[in-house]
Parts: sequence; structure tokens; C-alpha cells
Amino acid sequence: MDTIAYTYMGDYHCIDCTENQFGKDPFLYAFTLDNEGNLINPVQSIDEWMELDQGHLSENPIQYLACSDCHTIIETYEHQGVTNE
Repeated sequence: MDTIAYTYMGDYHCIDCTENQFGKDPFLYAFTLDNEGNLINPVQSIDEWMELDQGHLSENPIQYLACSDCHTIIETYEHQGVTNE
């Protein structure tokens, strides 16, 4: 599993912005609190971050996980639709 982002301050943040804010040792993030008193949590490559509601997906088939600091797109999810066979 690869860490692709972190959650803190109620949002997603890329690895670079997290390192700029809290240092370059991800092991210490598990013991570090953000300004709201919450732990910094890693987002793994297999974690679900996207909205999977069918109504939302029909209007937004491409979703982006972006850093709330630098706005870099971390990952993209493109809904392929449901096929009935």
C-alpha cells in the first residue's frame, strides 16, 4: 500500500504539503495533532475517497482528489457506468 495523501484540518493534503507543515518523518504523523486536535491520517492508494452515490456519479463521472493547500490533483477516479448484461 502506498500513501498518496494525508487528512488533517478536515481535508486532504498532498505529501509535499504535509511534509512542509509537519516535517518529513511520516512515522511521527501518527502522534501529531493538527490545529483542530485530530491525528494526521494517511490515505492509502486502496482507500475510497470518491463519492460513489449513483446520482452524484451520473452528474460527476470524473472526480478528483486534490490537495486543499496547493490544489495539485493527487488522484483521479473516472466512473465507467453500470452495464447490464
